Amino acid sequence: MTESVATLTLQDSRLHLGGVVHFDNAEKVCADGVKLLKQAGKSLVIDMQELASSNSLVVAILVSWTRIASSSQQNLHISHMPDKLRAIISVSGLTTALPELP
Repeated sequence: MTESVATLTLQDSRLHLGGVVHFDNAEKVCADGVKLLKQAGKSLVIDMQELASSNSLVVAILVSWTRIASSSQQNLHISHMPDKLRAIISVSGLTTALPELP
């Protein structure tokens, strides 16, 4: 799976998470996202329109970013969440902790 790539870019107040997140790149994706969170303003949207994977690793990354955003008093929301990821979040009881834009 090492050929699969995850992408992460910050444009204005949107953090775009795309590609494939897996065990080989999840730690780097999380760390890179933390750096970008620190560059973002008080309100940030995580846009998952280009995300090709939905798994517990993505949920763990989102929880980590949400904690960091909360401690920095940033408002964080998720847009274009894949249905499979929404189901994982729901079953995990994290729907309120990981707010999705309507």
